Amino acid sequence: MTKENNRQEFLVFTLGPKRAFAITTLKVREIVTTRQFNQIPGSHPCVVGTMPLRGHTLTVIDLASAIGMRPDDCKQVVVCEVQGKFFGLLVTGIDTIHYCNSDDVAAMPTKLGDSSYSSGVIRREHDLVQVLDLERILNETVGLNANKQVDDFILTPETLAEIRGQRILICDDSRFARRQLAMVLEQHGIDYHSAPNGRAALETLQHQANVGQPIQILVSDIEMPELDGYQLATTVRGEECLKETYIILHTSLNSDVCRRYTENSGANEGLCKFDPEALLSAIARGANHD
Repeated sequence: MTKENNRQEFLVFTLGPKRAFAITTLKVREIVTTRQFNQIPGSHPCVVGTMPLRGHTLTVIDLASAIGMRPDDCKQVVVCEVQGKFFGLLVTGIDTIHYCNSDDVAAMPTKLGDSSYSSGVIRREHDLVQVLDLERILNETVGLNANKQVDDFILTPETLAEIRGQRILICDDSRFARRQLAMVLEQHGIDYHSAPNGRAALETLQHQANVGQPIQILVSDIEMPELDGYQLATTVRGEECLKETYIILHTSLNSDVCRRYTENSGANEGLCKFDPEALLSAIARGANHD
């Protein structure tokens, strides 16, 4: 993982009348043609049913409907793995595998707020392709992280006091994921800084160091526009004023990918989303790190 980590790989597909969208290939397991789906009574309107595939029962989501588009004559199912679970995404067609540098992926304009189901935009030669926020879509349709809360009794008063004494920065391009992180910290009265991508996180880290209040714990997603979590971690480790930061990579990628990126980036540890207790435990380790 050298300079190749400036490269990102996306599956580009179409929804509706040739509108292009993308997700990272790190989440894609395979692509299959549509077949009969088993209906799920009482499911979300965008869930078309389930289908068996290689030992898994996939919940299949009409992706166009899930992001507010009109349903189309979809032909293919993109099988993806998110937070260790498998899902099927019903799409109109497959466009291409697109390779690009991370700086070719721009963050979504903040003015869009919660109206967008995308976390970034890929600049191609003749068009722009929106990168979908799968965590938000899956949470809204199948309750990906429903009821994952944590209570105060998990942390001792002493540990909680240590964490509250830290300067913490959370970084994720998914607004939904950032809200999840923020809710866990706020539930425990823990202050934090927040950034929507690696570039903004690096600017915050550098600013805080320059004013004599360096960030002590960084919790960062891996897949992000402009500067991804791997690049962010390696940059932090390479800057004298930042290198002591305790880095936690926090990702919806599978555990093997998470481990590989953690080891090669110089991060202190890697966590698969979303386990509030594991997150707080990791932050507590960072608070006690010498």
